[in-house]
Amino acid sequence: MVHLMQSHSDTRWKRALDSVLRLARLERTELPDENGEVEFLRQLCRSLVQDLPAPQRGPLELRILRSHDRGDLWNLRSHLFGAISLAHGEHVARERLQQLDAHWD
Repeated sequence: MVHLMQSHSDTRWKRALDSVLRLARLERTELPDENGEVEFLRQLCRSLVQDLPAPQRGPLELRILRSHDRGDLWNLRSHLFGAISLAHGEHVARERLQQLDAHWD
């Protein structure tokens, strides 16, 4: 019997494949954004971080654009707050996120 040692690349490959398959399953089950609500919320999130320095804004905008639904955008809330508060203070971050919070009340 031959015993093969598992390499690190094997596990990376399996994780990458699992990630792709999970994303494909999400895309199949995702409901269409018929009234444009998710796109509106994406644009609102992007407007909240538009004046941040590029190193902080870039990764956030990428995560915003990759969000699939309202839940994904809600989960970004703490990241948005953190980035805004670092650049402008907690008071400004709270004020800006109130705009986003209004769509979940």
